[in-house]
Amino acid sequence: MEEMERYVTELSEAVWSQTLGLPLHPSPAVPPAPTGGTIEGHVHITGRWTGTLVFQCSRTAARRAAQVMFGLEEEDDNPQDVQDAVGELANMIGGNLKALFSDDGCYLSLPTVIEGRDYHVRMSGTQVVARQAFESDEEPVIVTLLRPQ
Repeated sequence: MEEMERYVTELSEAVWSQTLGLPLHPSPAVPPAPTGGTIEGHVHITGRWTGTLVFQCSRTAARRAAQVMFGLEEEDDNPQDVQDAVGELANMIGGNLKALFSDDGCYLSLPTVIEGRDYHVRMSGTQVVARQAFESDEEPVIVTLLRPQ
């Protein structure tokens, strides 16, 4: 379990900082849901290792990521660009994790993106393998790795 948490932390920090050039610092506790809404990207790993990577952040952090990733102006607020950025970040972190589990025999799904306020997502029959909370410019980012029980 500790090793998986280390992988999630290191890969999340590397993908965020190398892709966006923005700071991402581990946070000691999972923060409450942001008031401005949350956006999540999910990717599923199947094959020799099976699980789901959930990348969750505030709408503000997601919008900032989209601006940097796609070279958008600060006033640009296209929901599709924001969702695409979150899906791509989940895809990159999940792809790097997949590579650690097996060079052969694992597959990564296309990302699914969920956005809103006061919602709950439940993946039946899974358990948390690793969860790390981060902050980027005082905005929450949480990466969770789930695996079937």
